[in-house]
Amino acid sequence: MSLRGSLLKLLYRLRRHLWGGWPLSRWLGLLLLGCLLLAFLHYWPVFWPAVLLGGVYGLYLLLLVWAARSRYVRFQPVSPPPPKQPPRPLRREELIRLRASGWFTVEGRGRYYADLEADFETVGTREHIILGRVTPSRFLGVGRWPADEWGWWYIFFQPAMICRLEVGRFCHGSQPRWAIHVVYAPDQEAEESIYLVFDELLPLWRVWADLLADAPQEVRARALDSVWM
Repeated sequence: MSLRGSLLKLLYRLRRHLWGGWPLSRWLGLLLLGCLLLAFLHYWPVFWPAVLLGGVYGLYLLLLVWAARSRYVRFQPVSPPPPKQPPRPLRREELIRLRASGWFTVEGRGRYYADLEADFETVGTREHIILGRVTPSRFLGVGRWPADEWGWWYIFFQPAMICRLEVGRFCHGSQPRWAIHVVYAPDQEAEESIYLVFDELLPLWRVWADLLADAPQEVRARALDSVWM
């Protein structure tokens, strides 16, 4: 069980679910700030309740910053058990069920999503596509996922864009899972990370082999050095 992963998932859900147009994370911060002011006024001139609540409020703000900077996920490169036999190659446009974290786009809009239900496929041109699904959800009985984000979101990248491939343990929630970390460069000025998360190792190795097939030679060499297959 991962306490850090559980905390990251909680903070992500507070950030993504809205009430009254504001994320729940902001409402919780205002509640803590209100409690701090009330404690200061009510217990004056005794300061320790206000100091205690001030410490809680400060810790909460630090946790929000930490979670946002880590993009609400934690990844640790670790080599999993190798497959017993070479993984079966993906068929053209075959869909592999997984969960994905990264920067998704649709119709000119972009959003970062963590641990989104998704599919992976490689089309005939060898372009890799991740098809993410945002579905309606509620949190704590009041927070709702914004309705204008419901539907399909996508990540497209060419093999030549891949800068690094790693396999390891992914944390977003209580149970760590196996994942592929893909670092790719959509342009000359920026790099983006994608985490492809699997419940089983067999589909992981199939996607891993597919990504390696046309990746740049230096990326292939580093990736194969890090994982024995």
